[in-house]
Amino acid sequence: MGKSIMPTDRHLDYLKRSGDRYIDQRNYEENNHGFASWTIAGGKLLVLQVYGDGEYWDNYFRELAAKQGLGEYMFYTRRNPKAFARKYNASVVETLMSVKAKT
Repeated sequence: MGKSIMPTDRHLDYLKRSGDRYIDQRNYEENNHGFASWTIAGGKLLVLQVYGDGEYWDNYFRELAAKQGLGEYMFYTRRNPKAFARKYNASVVETLMSVKAKT
């Protein structure tokens, strides 16, 4: 996880809503618009966590991807992907499936 930080109210809210266990510190950015972390893998800018003003972070990551010479950024959501597709002109790339183990 890298350096340890004291969780803020918005960190705690994010963790509760997302189900994540910690705030990822890779390329961590925090400001009055919220916070986000990201990495680059496989030639893509991958948004790991984001909380706050979605329009601000969309613009931030579009610009960051361009500065890194990348054509796009990607993110995962547990929320309604169709709503995110409409709002951010995004496309669904894959669907994550879950299968229960035998009991």
